[in-house]
Amino acid sequence: MNKAIPVLKLPVDFRLSLSIPQGDLYVSPDRGLVYGLRADAAVGDIVSKNHMVEMRITDAKTKRHTVDVGPGECDVLVVNPQGTISINSFTSSLIGGARSICVVGEEDLLVIPFTLVRGFKIIYGQPDVGVVISSPSRERVLKILKGLKPDIVIMNL
Repeated sequence: MNKAIPVLKLPVDFRLSLSIPQGDLYVSPDRGLVYGLRADAAVGDIVSKNHMVEMRITDAKTKRHTVDVGPGECDVLVVNPQGTISINSFTSSLIGGARSICVVGEEDLLVIPFTLVRGFKIIYGQPDVGVVISSPSRERVLKILKGLKPDIVIMNL
């Protein structure tokens, strides 16, 4: 069934600037996976599995491919189309006590609302490089949000 999802959409020309690490980049000496870092929340399946965090935001995909990272529990389920922050996802950042947020769609940009609303220190994967721990200022996050464009995305659910 097709659903209209209200979103804030990342403009194509904005993608390049957000592909640059937005915090401290950690790389393992052998260019393998990085393990054991601490943050308030993790965005991404592999990162969520390999680090100590209070909240996990996952979509069962890594590099756009389905991945099995073991049994997952979901306190909150949100719909978030690729390259967007859905209003549903933004609202989920306000829910206190959730330890696991499962995303139908893509979780990559959800670093933004969780940093803005909760001031979280967030860890996320930097593809083929390592992991980033980010705790940007409220001003930086608001600047990014101002660059997003309101839209409606039709998604088959």
